[in-house]
Amino acid sequence: MIFGSIHEIDLNEIGHEGVRRAVEYARTHDLAALEPGRHAIDGDALFVNVSEYATKPFEECKFEAHRRYIDVQMVVRGAERIDVQPIGKLEAEPFDEAADNMFLVGHANASVVMAPGLFVACF
Repeated sequence: MIFGSIHEIDLNEIGHEGVRRAVEYARTHDLAALEPGRHAIDGDALFVNVSEYATKPFEECKFEAHRRYIDVQMVVRGAERIDVQPIGKLEAEPFDEAADNMFLVGHANASVVMAPGLFVACF
């Protein structure tokens, strides 16, 4: 996991090229101007999924994991707490290969509170 400010982090210190490119894109583009949906930056290699929703109560939330993609989460408006835990410490539901998505349940090991300008990359 990498957590930081898109404005303060030294891009040369981000060791993963995809995460570095995502943060650089967020620095140079107005994410708030994007309509909800998927926006290709570099085909399937790098894209932005814009979602607009009200956050849910903690009790209604599940962990989420991917195999093909790294989640680089950013909040454009408001705030959201993101909880993290290594997958091996959680109970996994079946993996959806087509959606590259798996939901998991368990307890958080750590949390980050997201606000505009911050990012978290979950591998």
